[in-house]
Amino acid sequence: MISFEAGKEIAQVELHSLHLHDGLYIPELMLSEAEKVRAAAFCSLEARRMFVAGRTLCRNIVSRITDCTPAALSIAITPSGRPYLPDHPDIDFNLSHAGNMVVLAVSRGGHVGVDIEPLNLFSEAEVREILPLILSAQELNDLHHLTSQQRQNEFLSHWVRKEAALKCLGHGFLADPQSVTLIQKNTTFGIIESPPREAVFVHSGQFKCGNGSDLQWAVAASTMIAEPIWRHNLDLVHFMRVV
Repeated sequence: MISFEAGKEIAQVELHSLHLHDGLYIPELMLSEAEKVRAAAFCSLEARRMFVAGRTLCRNIVSRITDCTPAALSIAITPSGRPYLPDHPDIDFNLSHAGNMVVLAVSRGGHVGVDIEPLNLFSEAEVREILPLILSAQELNDLHHLTSQQRQNEFLSHWVRKEAALKCLGHGFLADPQSVTLIQKNTTFGIIESPPREAVFVHSGQFKCGNGSDLQWAVAASTMIAEPIWRHNLDLVHFMRVV
């Protein structure tokens, strides 16, 4: 793991992925009592499993940075539902999951948001239906000349970058995704909240999951960031053994 240094003009974000085998039991030993209550409230066993895995991954990684035990790490929730570290306001994290993959983004000195999605998330018909609800007029115009397959791929790229940006800003898709307009290749720029025209810096790409499926990812930060550093953990058993 790298050593975070506060006060740098270009920040570094770490991305940690954890692949979960089908049906693998995730122990709740590291969770707080409030997290255990929240986990028990999930109607779906799979949703509960992914929540527990995400918090376990978060507690293991962030506890290394904060030099405390995973179980002792205090995680609170904002009124909008975003988790944060009340005892470490200089460190921010965000979680996303798709299929059997959980991803954690950790940053120091600014807010961070992350999103991952499978490449086959949307059908061609779904893309046609929701394009006008997600993209700005300029973005729609930019995609107009593409083939159907190219448009489908480019829309997913826009989707993950916008969701990462909105999560970084603390809203997620509770805010209007059309209020975030992608500019250039790696930067989003949008009118979200006061002050207006707030810049968010984004990196994105693709990688292959442990089960062979391809995922699209994006990470957004409130400060300019270098290329993110990826740390891939093959499964929870290995991850828990080496921590």
